[in-house]
Amino acid sequence: MNQQSKPYPPFYMVFLIVMAAIVFNASLKYLGGLGKNDTAEKTINEYAVQNGFQLSDYPNEIVNLLKINDETKEFVLNYPSRIVDFKPDIINFSEYQNCTEPPLLMQWDVRWGYLSYNNSVMGLSGSAPTALSMAGLYVKKDMSLTPVRIAELAKGSNAESKPEKLLSDGARALDITVMELPRNDSRIRQAVSEEGCVVVCLTDGKLLSQAIVIRGLDEEGKFLVNDTMSRKRSEEGYTFAQMGPHLRKAWKYSLG
Repeated sequence: MNQQSKPYPPFYMVFLIVMAAIVFNASLKYLGGLGKNDTAEKTINEYAVQNGFQLSDYPNEIVNLLKINDETKEFVLNYPSRIVDFKPDIINFSEYQNCTEPPLLMQWDVRWGYLSYNNSVMGLSGSAPTALSMAGLYVKKDMSLTPVRIAELAKGSNAESKPEKLLSDGARALDITVMELPRNDSRIRQAVSEEGCVVVCLTDGKLLSQAIVIRGLDEEGKFLVNDTMSRKRSEEGYTFAQMGPHLRKAWKYSLG
């Protein structure tokens, strides 16, 4: 007579189910990331072939930019054709003449993103001049304060590799009144909501771009920021508990 097999104890079955779930989720994350990377390189390669370029014409940091931010697709794909002897076109910012808050500008905008800056290009390293441009357009209502002009200011004042210098002394050179703020919730909140100032911050680049403009507060009291790298991040609100640990410096801008 065949002996009937004993069922596994309940705790053993639970263990097997949990382990299977862990392995399955890990596989999904790996494959998901791999698929995203493959998609970026495939997109670039297809465009390159169709337009007489090669994947090798795209530096690794440019390829990686599309991998982490699909908003940069136009900037990335056009890189080989635009980077050679790039000269920015005349930039018309008349739409911001009566802006009621700092306009949102991206450092990788094709109008200036290929401009040489800090041993790279604005699209990769131009967060600080783009942030100062946004703040300056709002504070001064001077439509000539484009990211290109701010980048030229940085180059002329030896501040390309010194974003702290550009966002403090550089802003003062534009006749903006600049005051450094302590990195605490109440003081930054006061400057934005009660004093009507724009606050510009340097960050560690982990949560937000290297330089951000705090443009106000949402209905829940969260900080609204202009992130020079991402429109999506600029649509979200951030508590100080989220944002604060990443701040390195903060200044308020006004016309005195």
